[in-house]
Amino acid sequence: MSDSPDDSNQPSARFWRLLGRGGQSDSNLRRQQQLLAWREALGAILLSRRSEKDLMQRFCDSVLHNQVASFAAILLPNADGILQTVALAGSRSILAGVQCSIHADLPEGQGPLGLVWRDARPFYSSRLHNGPALRTWTERLHQQGISSTAVIPLSRLQKPWGLLLLLRKEGEAWPSDEQMLLESTARVLAETLEDVAIYELQATLGAGLRSAFDAVVLTDASKRVLYVNQSFTLMTGYRNEEILERGLKILQGPDTSVQELASLDHALSQESSWEGKLLNYRRDGTEFWNHISIIPIRDTAGVLTHYLGLLRDVSREQQLFEQLDYESRHDRLTGLANRRALDDELELAIARAKRNESHLAVCMIDLDHFKPINDLYGHEAGDQVLRAVSRRLRDSLRRTDYVARLGGDEFVVLIEGYRNLDELELVLIKIEAGVNAPILLSDGREVAVRLSMGICRVPEDGVQDLANLLRYADQALYRAKALRGERSQYWVFHQDVRFGLRLENRAGLLSKPAEEDEP
Repeated sequence: MSDSPDDSNQPSARFWRLLGRGGQSDSNLRRQQQLLAWREALGAILLSRRSEKDLMQRFCDSVLHNQVASFAAILLPNADGILQTVALAGSRSILAGVQCSIHADLPEGQGPLGLVWRDARPFYSSRLHNGPALRTWTERLHQQGISSTAVIPLSRLQKPWGLLLLLRKEGEAWPSDEQMLLESTARVLAETLEDVAIYELQATLGAGLRSAFDAVVLTDASKRVLYVNQSFTLMTGYRNEEILERGLKILQGPDTSVQELASLDHALSQESSWEGKLLNYRRDGTEFWNHISIIPIRDTAGVLTHYLGLLRDVSREQQLFEQLDYESRHDRLTGLANRRALDDELELAIARAKRNESHLAVCMIDLDHFKPINDLYGHEAGDQVLRAVSRRLRDSLRRTDYVARLGGDEFVVLIEGYRNLDELELVLIKIEAGVNAPILLSDGREVAVRLSMGICRVPEDGVQDLANLLRYADQALYRAKALRGERSQYWVFHQDVRFGLRLENRAGLLSKPAEEDEP
């Protein structure tokens, strides 16, 4: 909006004609010359690559120095929409106590500053402007001796960003020729400030990347390393020039996951991001777990130009995770697998037996004579016995077999891949020989335990699901313990009809027998 007359459709042509017209008043000519001198001086200021705040202040100072106006200010809205002065040249009393808003629903937003922000059009007026919305503004300027006002919007990324306020104490309202020059200068200022802001942001990001706690790697689209920061060198031991020459594959080693590398390569071939963990190697050969995030960078046309990699040493976290996972899957006393780990392993063993058409024996073990040891010598002695039995079970088994502790004195052994019953019984005999040997307690006393075992076999017993295998093995164990005096070996198979019939015919054996009391 403007109150100044405009009698030409080509203001720029008219401006230059006026400069050459002999009849033009000296004051108008002087003012045009001041504006031109100001524009020329601004060139050096705006090219100085100073900070954004310093450029805005020097711009306002140049307005007064070149007598373009008596007052200049640049205002930006805060989070609440209240305009704040960020640069000012001239009397500070002009804006003292004044609160202006960009919001139309507030009284503070009805002045020219709020109107210019919302309409994104410049405002020019003289003190004679008496519109209702501007009366308070006009009266205040009149008290300050201001004769004319210019409010010019400043944009950034084609959106409202700030306002340039110019006030003059003498002369007529801003003519259209001067308006044109002011607006073009304001655009140059806004563009320069935008460039400076981008430059400062890039400089800040660069400083942040250089000093970031995480290691940073920048590559081109062909994955050639262009830059690594100091944290990368501290983490890996490799200097920037070494990585630039040899590439990131230098971090890989014999135990780096081939599957994870294939996943990474596939993501990069699709020009997509990737996140994962790799076991990498430092310059001194030590291993470390590396959490990696790779982000593709594209230009404005969407073409891939670079990859940014963020790397973090997560060795401590990985060790803690592995420790927690180990503890969740292993018995704390003996170090053997627990029930959770057994269930997982048994599922895999069943699948292998089906796939390979091989044999699997699920052996449920209970220790005879253990309770008397616990009662007579104490729980510490009982724990020593359990640890000794656990070691002997591990040592008696083949590399392909598996042992777990369910709790108390109950254990489960998985025996895989035996070719016939004779081969299975050889393993069982070896287990018995190892466990039955005397156990020396820490106080020098010797104790001994014996085994009872129930076995369910795949495929002989016709059971191929986890729950029933353990249940039937437990039932066979129950029979082995109940008929311990009548058996020829310490184990009983699930489908051993002889023991089943004897147990059914024995009176009083309707529940699982209590632990025996003999030492």
